[in-house]
Amino acid sequence: MLRLKGAFSNNPRSAPLVQGAVQVEGVDIQWAPNFKNPGELFAAQLRDNTFDLFEFSISDYVIVRSRRAARWQWTAIPIFLSRAMLQLNTWVNVQSGITSAADMKGKRLAVADYTQTAFVWFRAMIDRLYNIQSRDIAWYNGRVGNHSHSVLLGLKDDPPPGVSITYLSREDEANEMLQRGELDAVNAQNIPVDTKSPNVRLLFPDGGRAFMTEFYRAAGFTPVNHLVGIQQRVAEENPWLPQALFDAFERSKEEAYRRDPGARLIFREQAGLEAAESVFGSDPYMSGLAKNRAMLSLTVEQLLKDGLIRDRVGVDELFWESVRGT
Repeated sequence: MLRLKGAFSNNPRSAPLVQGAVQVEGVDIQWAPNFKNPGELFAAQLRDNTFDLFEFSISDYVIVRSRRAARWQWTAIPIFLSRAMLQLNTWVNVQSGITSAADMKGKRLAVADYTQTAFVWFRAMIDRLYNIQSRDIAWYNGRVGNHSHSVLLGLKDDPPPGVSITYLSREDEANEMLQRGELDAVNAQNIPVDTKSPNVRLLFPDGGRAFMTEFYRAAGFTPVNHLVGIQQRVAEENPWLPQALFDAFERSKEEAYRRDPGARLIFREQAGLEAAESVFGSDPYMSGLAKNRAMLSLTVEQLLKDGLIRDRVGVDELFWESVRGT
């Protein structure tokens, strides 16, 4: 019996596998208790490299592979069970002059990390829709110390050229600056924000539905947050394992759909599955490389534009060889 240490966030589509209803034959996965949020899981894996099998940020993973850091010898399987929605929980100062995402040029925006996949996608979305570039915004990094993925990945010491990034020193500093008007906007995911203050309002009052739908219609896919990483040594020692894990995650997703049709939704509050499917299709969490190649290619392109990687990474190279045909 192959025993692996695994870590995954609380996700309805992975729950049947994590809870044991779906099994991988010949594999015993000891899943770590839930982290407070996926960002904590990713920071822990960057710091300690403890897990054999793990959910991970797509952007951080591509940065790791591009930089060829010896301490992180990982590969991945093309399983994508979450969508990049965190950027939609962004609050703006009411005096900022921001009425929509089209107004972000020249503004000051605090996010958990400049490397965060949700904001790689935010930059890709406002580039595609409004021709606003990474360098057109002054970025503030809200995570502090070794909780920051940017710091753990070495971006503070080797910053992206031409991009303004200020690293904040306290967890509550972004909120204080937003309330005073020293920041124009703050993403409240993983950064505390006093959202009851009269000084702030949501960037996306509709929860981001129109913004996400506009991008989907322009690009043909919804932005994806996370993939499934695996230690390369484990894949090398067990070459059958990546395909077996891919199949198990697919079965887990299908079981989740069977248990609760709402597991297919992008926005949990959408008015009916049929209406959602008419926009995003019957399986908005598609697995496999073929159906996600355009999404992954744009991820790499945006990371290049953002200065987060210096060399282009081939999409196929990101995944273990046996699952490249999926």
